[in-house]
Formats: sequence, C-alpha cells, structure tokens
Amino acid sequence: MPDIMHLVIAALAVGGTIIALFSMRKGKKSDKVEIEGLLSSALLEQHASKFEEALQNYDRARMLLEFPENRDEAKLASCLIHLAELYEKTGNFAAAKEMHNKLIRLWEKQLKSLDETTLIDIDFAMTHNEFGSGTSQVIDFYDKVVAVKEKRFGERSSEVADSYLIMAKLLRVIGEKESADLAEQRAAEIRPKPNRS
Repeated sequence: MPDIMHLVIAALAVGGTIIALFSMRKGKKSDKVEIEGLLSSALLEQHASKFEEALQNYDRARMLLEFPENRDEAKLASCLIHLAELYEKTGNFAAAKEMHNKLIRLWEKQLKSLDETTLIDIDFAMTHNEFGSGTSQVIDFYDKVVAVKEKRFGERSSEVADSYLIMAKLLRVIGEKESADLAEQRAAEIRPKPNRS
C-alpha cells in the first residue's frame, strides 16, 4: 500500500499536468489554422482511401471544434458526417451510428434558434453528402426542418419547395421511390414551372 507521501506527489503531478495543459490551451492564439489543415488533410486522405489517417484527422478536428472558442457548427457537422461515412466503410457500424446520433443532436439544438444560416447549412449538408445506414434517421430529422421552414417562411415558399426536393433525394437513397415522387410532386405544386409562351 502506497504511503501518504507517494499519494501527495502523484496528486501534485496530476494537478500540475492539468494546469500545464490548461495553460497551453489558453496560450494558443487560435486552433483555426490547425483545424483547416486537419480537414484538408482528412479530405485528401479520404479520397486516397487512407481511411485510418482520415479518421484520425477528422476526429482531431472534431475535438478542436468542440471547444467554445473554436465552435463552428457547419464544420463540426461536416466532421461528423465524414466520420460516420468512414466508420461505415471500415465496418465500425456502432461508431457510425454514434456519429449520426451526434449529428442529429447538433442539428436539433441548432434548429431551436430558427437561424436562417443554420437552415442553409443543413440543406447544404443534405444535398452534398451521403448518410449511408443513417439515411432514414436523417430523413426523420429532416421532417422537423421542413416544419420549421413552413412556420418561418410559409407553406408555399421556395425554401419549403427546396426542402421537398432534398427530401425526395434522400428518399430515393433508401429506395422509397413512391414517397420520393410525392415529395417532388409537392415541390412542383408549391413552385409551378413558369409558362413559356
């Protein structure tokens, strides 16, 4: 059994390490350059099928983006989407599901603000990414986005029509052709094609 002196020394060492790490974090001017570098490297590695390296860089960027001084929801959402995709490609379906869950929680929190930038960021992510096994979960969430847009812009707005087109794209991914056709039809009803005469 260790004596009191060893315990005190160990406690001081741990405390000193924590203070040093905290001071280093505070001393850093900005992690933004590091985040940009990590995201660029991760994307290049992902395209080169270097999945493990890409995972490490996306995960490091995600951790940095979670610090309040670095917070950028759009980049954080992008990290989570890429991490989920890579975990799925490497067969780690539990980790992919965890990333999809984090993504949905992040977006649900953002939706409460009713900020237009948030809606644009979510639409952009929906349009430009694949969600693999998480697609049906993303569709369930996107129903909330459509409801928010209907409340904010009106049921017959172009923003809502765009959402139905995005919904149709997602529905086609999971093979729900009839539902996708209905979503496209709803978009066309909201925004009829102009008469050409």
